Amino acid sequence: MSAPIPSPAHPLIVQHNALVNAQFCLNSTESRLFLAMLAHISPQDTEFAKCQVAVHDIMESTSNNYAHVRKMLDHFGGCKLRLEELSPDGRRSPKRTFTVIPLVEYARYRDGGAFVEARFNNHLLPYLLKLRDNFTKAQLAELLKLKSPSSFRIYWLLREYAAFGKRTIPLEELKSILGMAEEYDRFNNFRVRVLNKTQKELADTDTAFTYEPIRRGREVSAIEFRFRHRLAADVTAPPPAEWEEAVLAAGVALSSLPHIKNRLDAGDYELGYVHYVLETVKSQVQAGKIKRQGGAVFKALVDGYMLPAYDKVQQRQKQAEAKPTPKPRNTPAVASRLKRINSDLEDALNSLRFTETAPIYTDETRISTIQEIKRTIALLEQERQQLTA
Repeated sequence: MSAPIPSPAHPLIVQHNALVNAQFCLNSTESRLFLAMLAHISPQDTEFAKCQVAVHDIMESTSNNYAHVRKMLDHFGGCKLRLEELSPDGRRSPKRTFTVIPLVEYARYRDGGAFVEARFNNHLLPYLLKLRDNFTKAQLAELLKLKSPSSFRIYWLLREYAAFGKRTIPLEELKSILGMAEEYDRFNNFRVRVLNKTQKELADTDTAFTYEPIRRGREVSAIEFRFRHRLAADVTAPPPAEWEEAVLAAGVALSSLPHIKNRLDAGDYELGYVHYVLETVKSQVQAGKIKRQGGAVFKALVDGYMLPAYDKVQQRQKQAEAKPTPKPRNTPAVASRLKRINSDLEDALNSLRFTETAPIYTDETRISTIQEIKRTIALLEQERQQLTA
């Protein structure tokens, strides 16, 4: 999808593998809308929210053809997926059963408006939210490089097998997944218009590939894709002014930062107290005890009235750290967890790099997203250190 995706957008997109392999067909404009909806899903979401997307972000041209938008939504709103049913706990069943469900609950557009609005069908909840296993992750930065619907779908199919470096898909199954079961009777046409085109688009992503037709007699029966996931370089350490970004994100005015900095420079408290205040005030806001988060954070940092509570927390932590903790055994479960942590860390570092530079974020959404990612990185590194100590 070459068009920009509006904020808020999450840099890491996750789908259950059953949805990755589902059979459905979208055109280029619909695929951009689908990606925009995926990008609005946060890891903390427990239900689908309505998604508003600017018309100019999904249209293929700069001129807004409203008749085209209406026609597009007619098809998008009626799009149905044929996909594998999951068990009540969100896992795949030994005996596979397939079902057909609508992609969205509704898709809405008002003539002359600047936005389209849509909401995912609730039947897709186990395929997109709170995923525990059998899922595939992709960076929004990579998906934004793609233009054609087939490139978007094949990218996901290959990402599912990123750890193996190759995937063989029966030709008829691939065409069905792409919604092309009734098209391209001649393989050469499919090769030129789909495979070669997709290969060219994915050449600039983290999943560039080559492919080889597998023949049964004279007929092509399957396609063997070979690819290698490119690892991104490590992101540099967080800048010294990280606490300033966090305080600004909480609603403290820029002009108030020097007052807080003076307290820090004077040694009245450490940076840990700043983070303690931010987390404490955030929880009080969520509980409805405080209405103005920025004002409460500023007062606590300038007056220091939370320092006694912070000192008690620090004392308890020192006492807990003084107790010897048993070293984790090098079990298969530990090795499996370390592998998952390393994978999640790689995704988080890639997300951080993308969020720090991507133009799709405003100053406000960039700061909050960066803080969320950095918290995730810190927790993962802490857990990895505990497992390898």
